[in-house]
Amino acid sequence: MSVQLDLFIDSRAVILANQAIDAVLARDAFEAASSIAALRAEAPDHPALLGLETLATALFEWPQRVSDTSRIVALAVWLEQEIAPVARQVLGLRADLLLAAFFRDLARTARGLSYDPANAKAHRAWLCLRCADWAQAEEAALAIPGANEIPEVLHWLAVARHRQRGLAASRPALFALAWREPQRLASVVTALDDQLLTRDFEMFDRACEWEGVEPPELSAWFPAWYLLEHPAASKDVASAKPPATPAATAARLLMHIIELERQLDWEALITLRTQLRLLNSELFSLYMARQAADDWRWQRGEGV
Repeated sequence: MSVQLDLFIDSRAVILANQAIDAVLARDAFEAASSIAALRAEAPDHPALLGLETLATALFEWPQRVSDTSRIVALAVWLEQEIAPVARQVLGLRADLLLAAFFRDLARTARGLSYDPANAKAHRAWLCLRCADWAQAEEAALAIPGANEIPEVLHWLAVARHRQRGLAASRPALFALAWREPQRLASVVTALDDQLLTRDFEMFDRACEWEGVEPPELSAWFPAWYLLEHPAASKDVASAKPPATPAATAARLLMHIIELERQLDWEALITLRTQLRLLNSELFSLYMARQAADDWRWQRGEGV
């Protein structure tokens, strides 16, 4: 009889916990509180009880509207640091549904607010990324004046475009970011979790010693190296609007070199190759090694 009673209590607790979870996901604070109270009375030691109470409290305390930037940032940080871990523990894979709803509220509130580097988490683009509204994130990021020159905004654009349209769409933003804040690129590559991009980024790091490049600046040379592996990405280099830095200049040189190779303009090609060699001898050696490999394949009738 006691075994049957335990099973009944356990079954009842599961039902009440599921009801509380459903209410939390529906953002119905009163229904969630009611189900949680019943769960506490039925099974006060239920492992999800404290987490559910935290989420219900968050629902009750969530403001209907927020008008100032600092309050938006504070709420975003609170969601990330305090609510998200509890939600993932209690709701599992469904936690993102609840978090996205909260961030979507903040994104609506942030509509029209100017980009403030000191309060980036209050901008609608970042908030839209947090609720997986990729198209809205891209639109909001592009509306920022000078978007294609601001590393943080380029980061947002790279993620938003990758999630919508894949790696090819994100490359101009990735290249522009590499030139403007190379120290950030590795973390963005990791966040995108793109198998081909990760492979290329690791190959780039191992391609040579990069002795003439300071470690913090190494990723700035990734776009130029990428062109050696993927010449078709030349249009992405042009779209990224290379600044007047050595790494960006190298990418621009390779873009023109690739075009001159198609045109068989050998005189101009020699001039640009010389400029590339003077700019970065290791990159030039990689380029020449690639040319030798391509020539060998042509001789064997394999094409390139």
